[in-house]
Amino acid sequence: MADRDSKSAQVTIGCNGATAVAVLTAAARSFAGDVGLAPPTAARLAILVEELVTNAREHGGVSDADRIELALGVEQGAPCLTLRDPGRPFDPRLQATGGPNPERGGGAGLELVRNWAEIVDYRRADGWNELRLRLRAA
Repeated sequence: MADRDSKSAQVTIGCNGATAVAVLTAAARSFAGDVGLAPPTAARLAILVEELVTNAREHGGVSDADRIELALGVEQGAPCLTLRDPGRPFDPRLQATGGPNPERGGGAGLELVRNWAEIVDYRRADGWNELRLRLRAA
């Protein structure tokens, strides 16, 4: 089950891992509409949320029972997101770039993050990853 604090310019959504990809991606789309993001920027926000949450589930060890939290906002005219998860530590700033990996069928998500957003901060505290991004203009 997801919970959402409001339909303001700042919103925080939390849900368990089993529903996280669908719920948090839908929340990003809804937020984009609420704050009037241009369609290309709204699409990028939703895609980035989907990629990040999928990676936390598939590669970070986030289980169906684990809670994932997403905070969305607009700062200095740019959409921002903060994703918190209890998965394995993962700082995307420290990962090698290499683009998609045809052998395992993935790898494009991190490249999208780097191209579409500025990684403002990553930290690991009390067993949680916290990644903060600011989207670039589409």
